[in-house]
Amino acid sequence: FCAMAMAKTNNSVKSTLLQWRQSIHSNSPRKIRASTFRNVLLALTVLSIALWLRFALLMDSAGDDRRTNYSQDQAKISTISKNAKVPQHKKQTIPQNLIPKKSSTPKATVAYAVSLTSCGHTGSRSDPNLHEGAAVLQHSIYLSSHSNPASTSKYAHKLFAFVHPEAGKCSDIFSRLGYEVQIHDTPFNVSDIRGQFLKEHIVKSGCCGEKEYLKLYAYTLLDYPIVVHLDLDSLVLKPLDDLFDVMMESVDGLTDEGAVARSRIPVMFAEPIPKQVDAFFTRDYNMINPGHKHVGVQGGFLVVRPSLAAFEEYVSIVLEGNFKQGNGWGAKGYGGYFGAQQIQGICSYYYDYKHPVTAVELNR
Repeated sequence: FCAMAMAKTNNSVKSTLLQWRQSIHSNSPRKIRASTFRNVLLALTVLSIALWLRFALLMDSAGDDRRTNYSQDQAKISTISKNAKVPQHKKQTIPQNLIPKKSSTPKATVAYAVSLTSCGHTGSRSDPNLHEGAAVLQHSIYLSSHSNPASTSKYAHKLFAFVHPEAGKCSDIFSRLGYEVQIHDTPFNVSDIRGQFLKEHIVKSGCCGEKEYLKLYAYTLLDYPIVVHLDLDSLVLKPLDDLFDVMMESVDGLTDEGAVARSRIPVMFAEPIPKQVDAFFTRDYNMINPGHKHVGVQGGFLVVRPSLAAFEEYVSIVLEGNFKQGNGWGAKGYGGYFGAQQIQGICSYYYDYKHPVTAVELNR
């Protein structure tokens, strides 16, 4: 069909061109009829269609050749694969004596506590800052606990939530997540504070005013050797066994396990770890001005040894109200930063001045 169309088109074009040539060289040019133009246009159209069909047939033929070659190559590869011998590697096994064995019984149970001073910014029990933070923290503690079969921790965990009466309506989510909810008022009455400056300012400073002192109830969980108090915006990313092993030495005595743990704990300024450790914490260096001597403790992470005597001493320090404007607690320089009148300041004063060499600052 293509050949016939092209031949017919060539004859029409040749005939038309011959007529043009004769008219050009003739002394009396003849008019080209309209039918001649129609013949030329028709001839060009047929020629275009013929060329397009010719090109399409050539491409289809080339595609068939490529598909045939590809199938042949795949058949060769399949044959080679079947005949090839794949080397068998021996399964790597770890000697059983190098795999740390996890006891079915935890060494001890550590209490993890949070404090709830209000129902969040929305004032609703459905505030996502409460239930999402509580759920994520709860799960992260589980993952790093002996309760998780995949964890290497030797310590089980128990969850607590210290809830202010004003936040009681939004505490049900904590109960459903496995926290033991304890409703507590602030451990002192602000009206009983003897220092006038502290009495006036403690209710309006820090994140939560005097309510932040709910965290002191961590010292009252006497059924547990160690309490970790965390804020709801924190996570436990790995077991804290090294910290716990060192604090347990006061109960078990000095052990090889404790010695190994001491060598692995990152201590700030490479200070020596005391024989008995009653607390681990970090500090808020970003909250102070350069050159400030006494830096506040980070209130969102405290690892403490429960003690009713310590709890009562904290309360007596607050009620005494010896917090001086510009000089902080005891007029010793434990102030001048955010939260100085709350946990950040009083813990620093307690462990640095009142009971030195009983706590360890971790290098965060």
